[in-house]
Amino acid sequence: MNEKILAAMDLSVTLAVQEIAEKTNVSLSSALLSFMESNTGRMIYDDSTKLWAEGPSSITDTFLKETKQSAKTKNLL
Repeated sequence: MNEKILAAMDLSVTLAVQEIAEKTNVSLSSALLSFMESNTGRMIYDDSTKLWAEGPSSITDTFLKETKQSAKTKNLL
């Protein structure tokens, strides 16, 4: 993978995790761990999704939607 694309992916993660931590009132380390364990975290490093190119706010929204859906699913079980 191109080094510039990988750097852009890493920067997108950093910015999104900062936004997630602020919006959810959790520590950066907790936000990072949750993000990297999520489908969104996996998708960001899959260049075919181009999620990294959508910007941190879009990535944050995708993650928050995923976690809300996951919480709803867990409540159904």
